[in-house]
Amino acid sequence: MSALTGTGALARLVVRRDRLILPLWGLPAALYPSSIAGSTAGLYPTAEALRGVGDAAMANPSQTAMRGPVFEASVGGLTAHTVTSSGGMLLGLVSMLLVIRHSRGEEESGRRELVAAGVVGRHAPLTAALAVVLAANVVIAVLMAGALTGVGLPASGSFALALSLAAAGWTFAAVGALAAQLTESVAAARGMGIGVFAVFFLIRAVGDAGGVAWLSWASPLGWTLGVRPFAGERWWVFALLLTLTVALAGTAYRLSSRRDLAAGMLPARLGPVVAAPGLRSAPALAWRLHRGQLVAWIAGFAAGGLALGGAVSGGIEGQIDAPQIMEMIARVGGGDAKPADFFVNYLLSMLAWIIAAYGILSALRLRTEETAGRADLVLVTPTSRIRWALSHLFMAVVAPAAAMVALGAATGLVYSTRGGDLDKFPLVLGAALAYLPAVWVMTGIAVLLVGLLPRLSMAAWGIWVAFILLDVLGTLGQVDGSVLNIIPFVHVPWIILGQTAVAPLLLMTVVAIALGATGLAALRRRDIA
Repeated sequence: MSALTGTGALARLVVRRDRLILPLWGLPAALYPSSIAGSTAGLYPTAEALRGVGDAAMANPSQTAMRGPVFEASVGGLTAHTVTSSGGMLLGLVSMLLVIRHSRGEEESGRRELVAAGVVGRHAPLTAALAVVLAANVVIAVLMAGALTGVGLPASGSFALALSLAAAGWTFAAVGALAAQLTESVAAARGMGIGVFAVFFLIRAVGDAGGVAWLSWASPLGWTLGVRPFAGERWWVFALLLTLTVALAGTAYRLSSRRDLAAGMLPARLGPVVAAPGLRSAPALAWRLHRGQLVAWIAGFAAGGLALGGAVSGGIEGQIDAPQIMEMIARVGGGDAKPADFFVNYLLSMLAWIIAAYGILSALRLRTEETAGRADLVLVTPTSRIRWALSHLFMAVVAPAAAMVALGAATGLVYSTRGGDLDKFPLVLGAALAYLPAVWVMTGIAVLLVGLLPRLSMAAWGIWVAFILLDVLGTLGQVDGSVLNIIPFVHVPWIILGQTAVAPLLLMTVVAIALGATGLAALRRRDIA
């Protein structure tokens, strides 16, 4: 029997299970660039207007950090500048999560073992998951290119942009496949994958904002920008992306052939025969389950904060004193704040989205424990459902806070000491902590879904991605301000620039508590698993 026997049948099963997720994810992703192109053409009808927008974007490091550089001041070039980073995030993260769901998720739930009892090759499940996700990205790219050419953009640039976004999906699908081989749980695989994405995004953002070309090319997200759609396309960059995808997927297959079913290459350490007294409670067990991931995220964001603070106070600071920055500072009420202060606060706001993903990941651990059957083992003891759920919810609240403290403290330490202004340290730390209520709202949404609609709990990721896309469209003036108000992050004051509004933070905290309480009440009343 071949190692790929049964791949076709399993691929059809993946498509059937994701028959709602794939179109709900794929169609908006395919139409997103053409909508940006249409609005860009309408808002800036002349070459002079397009050049003005391009020059303003290049003079604004916050935009280059978020979206990358502008290679061509045309409708196509500005469309590529706007959508490549956010579109790569959408396709990359969703592709990674889907592959993890259909590989490590199937093993953790026990379904993979049932499938293996039939006529199925060892690599068939992983191949089916990768095949469906990679094919979905190809379909999205074809639809995207067709929509872009339909609004009048050149075919060459349209296909280059569409394929660059699809390549981001391929690369992080392979990252998900590799993470699924290394870890023993879905939560750990997702955490590892999102952490890798965050590191690559930060490397690319700092490199582009600081004009450090080699740093941008150290990230595959920088490679997708390096394709340069509508600006003299560099087709050879796809060779780099395909090589990395094949290397990651090949490593995943190699590891898959060497490990036991349901095991990971980085297995959990075997504990003592008799559990320690400290593991006799539900909170202690939750701490034991979350602590490894918590340590990794704290270390990662502390390292990222050190790099961020050093970059802004060093090579970037002299490049961001531009009129566009001063206009944005005035718009948010920053008064006489330094451009570097604005840039630090802006990057903290971007990284807060990643920490929100960590909160969602920790909250969804409730559903993972439930579907894996481990919740039953805890609930047959005198432990109540609410006590069990609160133990995980406590970690979902505290863990993102710890990561945010690490980010803010590391950034503030380097930024204040290298800038010679130690008073900046509490401001930077406070600016980071100000995003916690918004992060907790996203955590509360995940808890609400786990309690009310457990089968749709993964929709928390869809809401997270939708909020990011709305935020991007809002910056382009394509979304009404009243719609943007549903995004919790837009209500966070910019502490470093002197904003001190406390009411939005208190209101978001109350909303987060209400969402979590409603989810816990629903969990208490429904059947487990």
